[in-house]
Amino acid sequence: MIRSACAIVLLLPLLARAAPDTGMFETAPGVSIYFEKYGDGPQVTIIPGGLFLGRDFQALAREDRTLIFYDMRNRGASSSVSDGSILTILEDVRDLEALRKHFAVERFNLVGWSYLGLMTALYAAENPTRVGRLVQIGPVPRQYPGNYPAEERADGRETPAAAHAAQAALERARATGDASQNQLCALQARYFSYLLVGDPKNAARVPDNCRYENEWPGHFQAHLDHHFGDIQKRNFPAAQFEALTLPVLVVHGKLDMNAPYGSGREWARTFPNARLITLPRAAHFAWLDDPSVIRDVGRFLDGKWPARAEQLSR
Repeated sequence: MIRSACAIVLLLPLLARAAPDTGMFETAPGVSIYFEKYGDGPQVTIIPGGLFLGRDFQALAREDRTLIFYDMRNRGASSSVSDGSILTILEDVRDLEALRKHFAVERFNLVGWSYLGLMTALYAAENPTRVGRLVQIGPVPRQYPGNYPAEERADGRETPAAAHAAQAALERARATGDASQNQLCALQARYFSYLLVGDPKNAARVPDNCRYENEWPGHFQAHLDHHFGDIQKRNFPAAQFEALTLPVLVVHGKLDMNAPYGSGREWARTFPNARLITLPRAAHFAWLDDPSVIRDVGRFLDGKWPARAEQLSR
């Protein structure tokens, strides 16, 4: 009897994330967002960027927690958007609020990775009573390019030989013009995968999103031109975040080539109630280089600071 009870307890996390509710909903005219919802517990955590984080962060699912992943507009399984003027980070903030209303969630936790670390911070600043706890993983700066010392940037990081080989294969395919967009996506994804992790052995674990036409090189580049171009033009003053008192956990790898480590330190100093986990050997997909990141995030969502989280002097 005891053995059977133990087996049931061990199975609960697996059952909680076995069959998510999935669907699409419209956030603005012509803009539909894809979501996956795991569980129906009272502790709600919303994680944008499901196409990148969904597979691994499902591990946070359990009986008392609801996880909602979604793909941003014009990304992943969400609808394609041809109007570049509405591909901005501020429209992403509006989409998050639309998702909150769609699920009738009053208060929730947020996990934001990469530029979504900035986006979720902007949402919290606009909606301080809605967000209980915020996690930023490899967040981009408040303002580009960010003035960080050399030791807080990974600009000089050595590129592995496998990345050079993958880059050469991509350039050959582009030069011949014979490869389809799907094939180019696979070659580009292989090259990028080596730049997104600190240990080349982890490159194979970077999610393969080439099944989505939104992620094919031509479409993705156009998206970047509009969206990232918009971010680079903006300056989000520190003052709008310094007034927030919610707990913030910042996780950043020192080998991150996409968002400098200095950006994570800057965020950890900006929020008055923030702590930083520094990962010396991790890059942009920090949890692939250090899987205990997911455990630390879970502990934080439960109201406890991870042991290795450091409070920086402001």
